[in-house]
Amino acid sequence: KLADAVKNADCIIVPIQPSAFDIGAASDFLTVLQEEKAIRKNKTFVALVGSRVNSRTNAAVDLAEFMDQTGFPVLAYLRNSQVYTTAAGQGLSIFDMRTSLVSQDVEQWSVLLEWIKDTTQ
Repeated sequence: KLADAVKNADCIIVPIQPSAFDIGAASDFLTVLQEEKAIRKNKTFVALVGSRVNSRTNAAVDLAEFMDQTGFPVLAYLRNSQVYTTAAGQGLSIFDMRTSLVSQDVEQWSVLLEWIKDTTQ
């Protein structure tokens, strides 16, 4: 049940890809999520992350506009990068890879990781 999962979570991160289908599904999900008691009473915190975002596209602009109007904090826009596929194929995370290959990606994750740390202490 969603209510049980929300109640037992410190934080919920909702990744959203820049497509009309994903934005529509996220809108419906966030509406349901906002009704959960633990979220209304600030016992569980919700934040959004743009996933697989190419900042030079209209879809990225649409995603940013949608996310900004939800009322939830927007923590990061993670770029659409092959480093995730490469890392997974090697059984690694991006944090295990050479810094020169992933510095931009690690930087994008820093705010997200800091928020998780702050909300779970």
